[in-house]
Amino acid sequence: MAAGAAGEEYETLLSEVVERRDLDTALLLALADAVAAMHARAPAAASAPPIAGLQRQAGTLASRAAAGRVRLGHGDLRLSHIALTEEGALPFGGSGAPIDVLADLAVLLADLWERGLIVPANIVANRYVDVAPQGATGWALLPHLMAARADDHALADPVPPRLVAIGGLSGSGKSTLARQIGAFIGRAPGARVLRSDVFRKRIAGLPPEARLPASHYTAPMDEATWEALFESADDHLACGTSVVLDAVFMRRSERDIAEMLAEQRRVPFTGLWLEAPERDRIGRVMARSGDASDAGVDVVREQSRRSVGELYGWHRMKANRPIETLVAAARGALARR
Repeated sequence: MAAGAAGEEYETLLSEVVERRDLDTALLLALADAVAAMHARAPAAASAPPIAGLQRQAGTLASRAAAGRVRLGHGDLRLSHIALTEEGALPFGGSGAPIDVLADLAVLLADLWERGLIVPANIVANRYVDVAPQGATGWALLPHLMAARADDHALADPVPPRLVAIGGLSGSGKSTLARQIGAFIGRAPGARVLRSDVFRKRIAGLPPEARLPASHYTAPMDEATWEALFESADDHLACGTSVVLDAVFMRRSERDIAEMLAEQRRVPFTGLWLEAPERDRIGRVMARSGDASDAGVDVVREQSRRSVGELYGWHRMKANRPIETLVAAARGALARR
């Protein structure tokens, strides 16, 4: 048993789960949701104590405080201060002092990163800002906040940004691959992974896993989704952040815009196109639970009847193989670029 706040006792601490390497994607997403919910419940504060080594970011931090992003947070959100209960991840203890929510999150990310769990750190960071948007300047703060919390200035060392696009028909495994390679692109905590399905829900004012009726899948809604996706990518690249775009990219025009965006920002571009037999893609979408994608079997079959056109310059990759093999191939393609 592990002791918690007010004399409570918990069966399992997240630090113990990490030592057993029992982390999976569902747990990481739930963890990020729990931290975001904790911050949403916490009262706002006018300001937070300055963070050593972040003098150059003082203006950004002040703007965030004015926008209500300083809360009475935890302050020491290490893995050993998060319990796993029947209700999910539960942070306990902490000071309850004013802190920027991203500085609070950075403690958790730095703890994961220092343990060599860079993929989980990237997944948690991306999920947090998917459900609690912080803007491109917020993500650009994370390397500095992680460096301050870990006392490792190398985490904030500049890394030239790049743009990676992962395309493929629904059910080809784009989001799975994006989550596995994001940590290896750019500086800590890795690339900002921007998923079109998440942006579509955000435009509708809904959380990522909410289901949208067919009436929301229209040409104007598609256009608004792509516009928001590319605008966010451009904002992040402008802040020096690497970006992974996760979308079907069925139309040549969508692929061209992604490449032009990279060209305008003068950053390297890599396009990865995942291919899998229709039966495998149908199996994937049928097995989904609590996912941002609304694509079902009918969508998979309809996409199979359409041509994606020329994939010139994109790396075509067979997705119906072990994820470890696919990740290695994707990282190889990125290294060659």
